[in-house]
Amino acid sequence: MTYVKICGMTRREDVERAVELGVSALGFILVPGSPRRLSLETAAELASAVPPPVFRVAVMMDPGPVEVLEVERCGAFDTIQFHGSEDPSLLSGRSLGTIKAFSVETGKDLEKTGRYGHAGLFLLDSRKKNLAAGKPFDHSLLAGKILARPFLLAGGLGPENLAPALSTVRPFGVDLNSGVESAPGVKDREKMAAALAAVKQFDRSERRDHQ
Repeated sequence: MTYVKICGMTRREDVERAVELGVSALGFILVPGSPRRLSLETAAELASAVPPPVFRVAVMMDPGPVEVLEVERCGAFDTIQFHGSEDPSLLSGRSLGTIKAFSVETGKDLEKTGRYGHAGLFLLDSRKKNLAAGKPFDHSLLAGKILARPFLLAGGLGPENLAPALSTVRPFGVDLNSGVESAPGVKDREKMAAALAAVKQFDRSERRDHQ
């Protein structure tokens, strides 16, 4: 089953709908300047309502050690996603799972992943100034590449382009955000449902192909 993370959650009703649809993880953005940014208190309150086995991901960009400890100690999250230029040592020895995100524009950007082999997962996204560019990067850059960790594919993914992206890249999972929204931070119920249906259809076709 393809892992599906929906990021940029800001509303309880969207959290509940995503859980009903069967997502693998939900992301809560703590990055100042993001239109989907939440305070740690608000994010923790929303995340605490998410039942297992759905993973709760705190998304941070270039946090300091104290900020990371605050997230770990609040008890509301399972994973921290690091979305900046963090030193690899900051990801070591964490009490929560880790995702290291990379902005991809050229093949050289993929070379940076080699420094973070101890992360739980990688996330490959399009290059942007503020977390969400909302556009796919050139997936052909991944042709023939073997990365140190399984990765989530991100960047402008939605119901209309998930199937070809999955068929071409075959990632461990996908990260959805603006492609399932009606406005920043406001998830669209129909788009979320259509995206999950597209992933499930891909998974069914994969099983048939391997029977």
